[in-house]
Amino acid sequence: MAEKTFWTEKASMKDFYVTPTHWILTLCTFGLYFIIIYLTRLYTRYTLTNERLIIESGILSKNLDEIELFRIKDTKISQGLFQRFVGLGDIKVASTDQTGDLTMICLPDAKEKREQLRTLSNEARTKKGVRTLVHE
Repeated sequence: MAEKTFWTEKASMKDFYVTPTHWILTLCTFGLYFIIIYLTRLYTRYTLTNERLIIESGILSKNLDEIELFRIKDTKISQGLFQRFVGLGDIKVASTDQTGDLTMICLPDAKEKREQLRTLSNEARTKKGVRTLVHE
């Protein structure tokens, strides 16, 4: 079966505009803080396929990392107060992959994206016959 892409997303800047801390840091650094955050978010892209989660990042040099979906142990979503105002959220992914844990920041429709990621990772584990041991 061919690999199918479900979504490709960059972090949004919507939260930046309503968060007072960001504005204070931007003013204190004469705009440098804004430029760094903007470029970091602009040049980081998350792609979810039916087999893996791909993370591309970098401005001058590029880094490409991926997590096979069957290696994802857990996903969480968190939304700060200002993120909730503008409909964004952070998705935290815990995996057994070399990449380890990662956080995808300021994604629009984060709840739906997290649910899709969870569903696809469960399907990938079932397809590969991977079982999870729980220690209590």
